Parts: sequence; structure tokens; C-alpha cells
Amino acid sequence: MARRKSTKKKTARRSAVRKTAAKAQAKTAETNTTKADESGGPAPEPAFELSTSRGFEAWLESVGASLAFTTYQAGKVFFLGRMPDGGLAVFNRTLERCMGLAATGRSLYVSTLYQILRFENGMEPGQKSADGFDAAYVPQAAYFTGDLDIHDMAVDGLGRLVFVNTLFSCLAAASDRASFVPVWTPPFVSRLAAEDRCHLN
Repeated sequence: MARRKSTKKKTARRSAVRKTAAKAQAKTAETNTTKADESGGPAPEPAFELSTSRGFEAWLESVGASLAFTTYQAGKVFFLGRMPDGGLAVFNRTLERCMGLAATGRSLYVSTLYQILRFENGMEPGQKSADGFDAAYVPQAAYFTGDLDIHDMAVDGLGRLVFVNTLFSCLAAASDRASFVPVWTPPFVSRLAAEDRCHLN
């Protein structure tokens, strides 16, 4: 009887040891897989899906236009146009917290986290690329503004780039000597301060 009890105890111990070892191996494999994923290079950009209303491409063709817009959630600026075969052309670039966007003549301005970037259309009027496109915007200049939480932008009648300076609760102009030059402040804002007093946008 004593021998049988001892044998049962040994069998139970061996089973428990095997289960513990199996759990440890599984945990190690899981950890190694995670490390391999983390060290396998930069994480891929999250995929996005772009859908349009029916007839959108035909509308672009009818008005002879392209569209540009920003999304600060994804940190991207998008360009939508028409392919030579009539399909939708989609082009995007990653710019950190891009929001403000303004176009005038051949220039395109985009605000980012710390800068306002100026792009110029490098193609001549009537010129087309090998792919059939009539514009190619290349970066030419930048204003280093610091983090002003810039929202909308526009070029005024004087040719100045004016933008919504949300952090300082004012409209401001780009400057060659300072982060910005205040142009207009709401009457209920008593002073310029980096306090986002009314979230102007």
C-alpha cells in the first residue's frame, strides 16, 4: 500500500512539473515573439481607406479642379485629382500635426506642429508630367513658429500670410524675425498670452 501511494504521488508531481514547464515554454515563446516584432524595424504606418461619393470623379472633371486637405489626426496632407484614364488620383504626405492650408497662385502653405511650410508648383503653365499631372509641389521655404496650434490660414490683400494663432487667441501674420506678428485679437481677450483663452479657429 505504501509503495502504491508513493508511486501515485510521484506521478502527480511529474504531471505538475510537466504542466509548469509547458506554461513556461509558452510564455517564453510569447515573449520572444513580442521582442521579435518590436525589434523587426519601424512599425508600419496604419492603413487607411478613402471612399468618395458616387460621381465624385465626374464632378472633379466637370469643374476642372483638384482638392487638397489636411487631417491632423493622421498627420497627413492629401491631394485628390483625376488620373489620365478618368480614375481618382490620390496622393498624400506625412506632416506632423498638419492643419492649416492655404493656396494662392503657384504657392501652397501648410502648417505643421512647429512650422509653416511653403510649397511651389515646379511645373510651368501647360506643362504635364509623364503621368499626365499638371502640378508638382516642392518645398521651398519654412517659417519656424514654434507650437502655436495654428488652424486656418489665408493670404490677405497685401500678400501677407495670415493664420489663426489658437494658442495666443489672435490672428497673426508670418514674420521673418519673430514667431508671429499679431494682426487682430478678439475684444474680450485682454492680453496676448500662451493660454488658448477662447480656442480661436
